[in-house]
Amino acid sequence: MEEKEKNLILDDEQDILLSHEYDGIQELDNPMPPWWLYGFYFTIALSVVYLLYYDVLRIGPSQSEEYQREMEQAALRYGLESPTDIPAIDFASLEVFSDSENLEAGRQIYIRPTQLCITCHGAQAQGLVGPDLTNDYWKHGCDLAAIMTSVKQGFPQQGMPAYGSGQRLTDLELQQLSSYLISLRGTMPEGAKPPDMSRSVRCDL
Repeated sequence: MEEKEKNLILDDEQDILLSHEYDGIQELDNPMPPWWLYGFYFTIALSVVYLLYYDVLRIGPSQSEEYQREMEQAALRYGLESPTDIPAIDFASLEVFSDSENLEAGRQIYIRPTQLCITCHGAQAQGLVGPDLTNDYWKHGCDLAAIMTSVKQGFPQQGMPAYGSGQRLTDLELQQLSSYLISLRGTMPEGAKPPDMSRSVRCDL
C-alpha cells in the first residue's frame, strides 16, 4: 500500500517537474500558498499607500516634523519658552547618594547586561578589560561630577562607548550609578586588577 502511494506521488511530481536542471537537480513547479501571496500583495499595496501619504502627497508628517511636534509638546508640559530651552543639570551641584535605595538602584544599573559595566569592569568592579574601579587611582577624575561625565561621554578611543554601551541613562541613573561606584572605593575585592600608576588623579578614600 505504501509503495503504491509512493508511486502516485512520484507520478504527480512528473506533472509539475520543470524542464531545466542544474548539476543534476531538477525543480518542481510548486505554487506559493494563497495566504503567503495575499500577504505579499497586501505589503505591496500598503507600501504604495505609505509612499503616497508621506512622500508624494505629504499628508502625513515627516520624521522631522514629528520630532518638532514632540519637542513643542514637551516645552508646553514643562513650562519652557521654547523646545530648546531645556535646562542642563550641573553635575557639580549634585550630591553623592549614600542611602541604600539609591545605591541599590546604582548597583542594578551596574550589573545590567545591556549596560556592559560588569562585562568590562567585573562583578565587584575589580577590573577585567577595563580598570579596577575600587582603587584610588583614576585618570579622568574621581568625584561624582567627573564620574557622571565620564560615563555619559564615554571614551570611544579606549573602547568605552557613551553610557557604557550606548544605551542612554537619565541624569538620575547616572547619579545613582556613580554614587554606587564611589561606595566601592577601598573594598579591595579579590583578584583586583593592578592599578595603572600612570593615572594622574589620586582619590582620597
